[in-house]
Amino acid sequence: MLKNYLTVTLRVLRKHPGYTGINVVGLAVGLACCLLILLFVQHERAFDAFHTNGDRLYRLNKVVTPQEGGTERHAISSGPMGPAMAADFPEVEATVRVLPWFDDVLMARDETTLKTPDLMLADANFFEVFDYDLVRGDPATVLEAPLSMVLTESTARYFFGDADPIGQTVRGLNHLDYAVTGITADAPAHSHLRYDAIISWSSTGPGEGTLNFGWLNNWFPQAIYTYVLLTPDAPPAALEAKLGGFMEQYFPQRAEQYHLYLQPFTDIYLGSSDLLHNERIRQGNRLYVYVFSIIAVLILAIACINFMNLVTARATRRAKEVGVRKVVGARRAQLAAQFFSEAVFTTVAALLLALGLVEIARPALSAFTGKALSLEVLSTPWLLAALVGLPMLVALVAGAYPALVLSGFRPVRVLKGQVSDPSGSLALRRVLVTTQFVISIVLIAGTLIVYRQMAFLQDQNLGFSGEQVMVLPTGSTAIAQQFEAFKAEVLQHPAITDAAGSNSVPGRSMMGFELNAEGKSDDETWTVVALRVDDFDLLNTLGMDLVDGRYFSADFPSDSTEAIVINEAMARMLGWTEPVGMALDLRGETEGARVIGVLKDYHYESLHHAIDPLAIYVAPRGENLSVRITGNDIPGTLDYLEATWARFDPAYPFEYSFLDESFAAQYTNEQRLMQTLTLFAALAILIACLGLFGLAAFTAERRTKEIGVRKVLGASVGGIVLLLSKDFARL
Repeated sequence: MLKNYLTVTLRVLRKHPGYTGINVVGLAVGLACCLLILLFVQHERAFDAFHTNGDRLYRLNKVVTPQEGGTERHAISSGPMGPAMAADFPEVEATVRVLPWFDDVLMARDETTLKTPDLMLADANFFEVFDYDLVRGDPATVLEAPLSMVLTESTARYFFGDADPIGQTVRGLNHLDYAVTGITADAPAHSHLRYDAIISWSSTGPGEGTLNFGWLNNWFPQAIYTYVLLTPDAPPAALEAKLGGFMEQYFPQRAEQYHLYLQPFTDIYLGSSDLLHNERIRQGNRLYVYVFSIIAVLILAIACINFMNLVTARATRRAKEVGVRKVVGARRAQLAAQFFSEAVFTTVAALLLALGLVEIARPALSAFTGKALSLEVLSTPWLLAALVGLPMLVALVAGAYPALVLSGFRPVRVLKGQVSDPSGSLALRRVLVTTQFVISIVLIAGTLIVYRQMAFLQDQNLGFSGEQVMVLPTGSTAIAQQFEAFKAEVLQHPAITDAAGSNSVPGRSMMGFELNAEGKSDDETWTVVALRVDDFDLLNTLGMDLVDGRYFSADFPSDSTEAIVINEAMARMLGWTEPVGMALDLRGETEGARVIGVLKDYHYESLHHAIDPLAIYVAPRGENLSVRITGNDIPGTLDYLEATWARFDPAYPFEYSFLDESFAAQYTNEQRLMQTLTLFAALAILIACLGLFGLAAFTAERRTKEIGVRKVLGASVGGIVLLLSKDFARL
């Protein structure tokens, strides 16, 4: 019997190759799009799922209520918070402090150097709490001693080749030598924490020969990530309820402003898009996962609608076949099974073609998204069940109409030609076609909205001129110690018009400080983002404008120690109508300073964020040099800069970026979203048009005699086209 079903199915499909092709290709493209999106969604959802204690791990975050009002959610905390929680709360089994370093660090061994983008500081129990694979070394001791370091396998191989790295030294952060105490596997692709090398937290303590980062072990600076491992069955809500009293006891200065809470570890990757100060770690966006999941469903719906439309539309064309089969003794159940088998065979063929399309498109999608997408995720039981079950469901739904309706036709009426579309079938097709149009319009509209948002981001006046401005990161190089000499040498080139040093540039993060402001009481806590400049030239180099007062000048020697420039947002925050001359100090940074000028607001962060209060003061550190060029001879200018760089620091590789390009890179996710939406919207429209083409062709075939009569009576080709198209146009 099964062989007979298969034989008849192949005969029917070969008899109508056009409709078979449209059915199989349309459904295959829809399934392929759905599977590709499913690979992306599963990749995003798989982050941090490999930790044994993942259900007991949390990150300590906080909701901040600034003095100026509003609320912000921060991912960072202060160094002493974790150890104090571990000592005070029995629910806390352990805490781990982690600090991904702010900048790239040049590591060196003899003459071998490596620029490390992912250097991390971590507590001694890092490998005991997390399930990162420590290949060599004792998890309890590898990060215990000051100036000890764990390297990844790839980093160790780069420096030592096949030699044993344990006990060897590598020069790293702050130009200190670190002893290699362990080797770990490279950071997993599905981990939000990235690292090439890990330095022991004990290296930050005070003492000769150590990093001596006292600020990391102080309550006020907020810069690190604190992870909390709860004891089994300890409810996180109960611990969160105690954190208010914890702040009152240890950090009363911020008890009213900082509301601590626990973020589930497995939620960090997708659930941190609205958090501030969440840099240097991998993060996704749950909204994008939802959007793409919806798109997958919509595209698959269009493909299924096509399949159902064509199957139901052609069903009555096989009425005579049903009648003949019944006359020769076929039972209704056998006819129903035949129609179901045809639908199943078509969907299986479409599924196999879809898997081939997925394998062809997967490398391109992986390169585009920057994620290693693999078909291995389809081995997950529920995904495998969905992969098999979904096409079968489509086959059952699409095959139900001919199986249940046609198999019930009376043979006498069928053979006399007294059969037409059963009531409701035409209405059903109209509903399905209209649904296709609605879905296509929604996808087109969504794409246009994202496109207009991107156009807005790109056309917005940022308040500074980033075109033809190059940024040279000098903070980790020997150039930082001879910054003024390097800058003077750079300005010798005729194509370089301006140069300025600063600790940050637009598009990069800046540190925040508390401030003492004239007219504000000591009980009030105000915070502000601060920009440190090395000289007096940033205003001209970046093309920014003043709205009041003046900028730093060499004509006023006190500007180097007692002057601050603020932006308009800060003047509004403090309620100053005449800010020039007002006393303002950044705690721990300036003393006896006064405001000398007010800078017109500019976007130092992406347009995702409002312009926050900003203070600028002089504190030479030699971290970045911004260089404005004329653009007349960019290759020659680059050659000159590279040669000058090599004279001042031959060990560190020459690097640069164009400010406008690096600022625009903040919108990479939106660019990818727009391009992906455009691609899938186009595919959805293509699939819909493919189905409508098949339906229109079938309609024309059924009305062949009518069309012939109309043409004999003088109807034009345009009139015939209008006749066949008006029903679809109305829908």
